[in-house]
Amino acid sequence: MIDKWLSKTKLNKFFEKFARKLFLEKISANQITLTALITGLLSALFIFLSGKLIWKLELIICSAVLMCVSFFLDVLDGAIARSEGPTSFGGIFDIFSDRTVEVSIIISIISTDPLILMWPGIFSLGAIVLCITIFLLIGGIVKKENLETEEKVIYYNHSLMERSETLIFLFLTTILIPWRGIILWIFSSLVLLTAFLRFRDAYRLFKVK
Repeated sequence: MIDKWLSKTKLNKFFEKFARKLFLEKISANQITLTALITGLLSALFIFLSGKLIWKLELIICSAVLMCVSFFLDVLDGAIARSEGPTSFGGIFDIFSDRTVEVSIIISIISTDPLILMWPGIFSLGAIVLCITIFLLIGGIVKKENLETEEKVIYYNHSLMERSETLIFLFLTTILIPWRGIILWIFSSLVLLTAFLRFRDAYRLFKVK
């Protein structure tokens, strides 16, 4: 929902102009995606280490900062890709990077307190798998000539939980340590609901009359 709203604001246009001016033809969208992947994985590593070492607060702060950097780069690579012209590999790499970072962060969070966080963590990972599966199935079936825009390499229909909402939940789960279990349960429920909403959209798109 936030992604759809932001795409229609002046802030989005300003950011894209800023990205083109500072980064276009200086660094590629794929290079930015790779940097976002690395910083996201480092964020997950610091979360994991926070459950093993004595510098818990310091490691969580470092993780939160790296997570924000990774999230910013994820937005930036999209802006640069739209300016360069999106490619199939770039779209695949972006999706791969996003899911890898999300899954790594959730696994790292679970590792900090497995007894409490195992089940909400497992449900979160399962909901993500279900949601991305239905998303990719719909995108794979819809033909490119039927798309309203060529900014995406796969059909994309806005829904309840998108990238921005996921990032907010992961950030809150990282910094609000006593409430991690509750936040993960809420997150998994919303992602699961999103999967069913996408399934409903698939029924409307492909139902046999």
